Amino acid sequence: MAGAGGGNDIQWCFSQVKGAVDDDVAEADIISTVEFNHSGELLATGDKGGRVVIFQQEQENKIQSHSRGEYNVYSTFQSHEPEFDYLKSLEIEEKINKIRWLPQKNAAQFLLSTNVQAGFSDSLPKNRIWQG
Repeated sequence: MAGAGGGNDIQWCFSQVKGAVDDDVAEADIISTVEFNHSGELLATGDKGGRVVIFQQEQENKIQSHSRGEYNVYSTFQSHEPEFDYLKSLEIEEKINKIRWLPQKNAAQFLLSTNVQAGFSDSLPKNRIWQG
């Protein structure tokens, strides 16, 4: 994906493999949305299985502004589950449609994620590290 504009366009590339490269990709593991926080230090991805994965930029890449931006998994959580709307007789899928980072007011980071019908809010305190 390339940005529009003059000769200084930025090329973005996202590559991630879970398991062996030749494994079949499950439908739930397909990324449906991506959003950087305001500083670019954190990257949130949402998938069709309702999961949100937060990536944090590596320390050495923060120092060199034009270096390759590599990110490691910082946190992961299940944001949405499949539901059934009994009033409308409609199945609500868990797929994350959009993620938005909220403006930072203190050391914690907050984000919102939505599926077709519901919203979810989570905070990431500065000292929270996900070991997974």
